[in-house]
Amino acid sequence: MINVKNKLKLSPLTVFLLKAGAVYAVWHLLYDYILLPDGRLDTFLSYSGVSMAAGVLSILGWEIESAGRVIAIFGTGGVEIQNGCNGVELLGLYAGFIIAYPGPMRKRLVLMAGGLLILYFANVFRITAFTLSDVYIPQHWDKVHTYSSYVIFYPLVLGLWYTWTVISDRQDIFSGGEFSSA
Repeated sequence: MINVKNKLKLSPLTVFLLKAGAVYAVWHLLYDYILLPDGRLDTFLSYSGVSMAAGVLSILGWEIESAGRVIAIFGTGGVEIQNGCNGVELLGLYAGFIIAYPGPMRKRLVLMAGGLLILYFANVFRITAFTLSDVYIPQHWDKVHTYSSYVIFYPLVLGLWYTWTVISDRQDIFSGGEFSSA
């Protein structure tokens, strides 16, 4: 029997890219063939995002109408949060990076859960912004919809990914290691 492990030495970057590619492929297969046809994940993200955005806008003083995936300021056409605009793809991409990049499991789970929660609430903010832009700058709706991910999600995701690369190999409160006195 040939010992492949001793003969095949991959760089850490190659290992990361292979893991990231595998996680990405598994995520898309899981989403396309199980989660999307089932519909519950997309429905939950859309409905709960709309509900929370409606709550935020109501607290801030707007009269809101919402039902299912649709949210509107009273008297306007409103915004529908469809599959693909509910943040699920970005949540999968974020989790995939955290899974693929090396680090201790406990830190990975904490940062993944915290990051997914942050991204979920960022999507609530995005839905809120969509609702307000539909009222106040409807002529720019396409631009707001197209570029909101670049302004809201991508800086957050990159910041969270960077945080993971920094803390994934450092000893701290999550690893139970000793703190330095410096």
